[in-house]
Amino acid sequence: MSPHDLLAKLRERPPKPFRVVLSDNSVVHVLGAGSISVGVTSAILPLEYIEHSALKLVARWKTVPLDDIVGFVNDNAGGDESKGARQ
Repeated sequence: MSPHDLLAKLRERPPKPFRVVLSDNSVVHVLGAGSISVGVTSAILPLEYIEHSALKLVARWKTVPLDDIVGFVNDNAGGDESKGARQ
């Protein structure tokens, strides 16, 4: 996955929760674009959220090589509607 592909997903409007699919078939739930940091070769993804003062905050993070991100699934899709290309 390129940084451009991930940033394009984060810029979709209206913003919607989605899942990042990794090469080991695990998924990372993303509630909003602000919870991901994108770099040249890696991204920092949220692993666990907590409620604090009526806000959802990220409690744990994981740095993932962009090459390990193989696609996205919209949380409201209800199926295997994956987007993104393996590079």
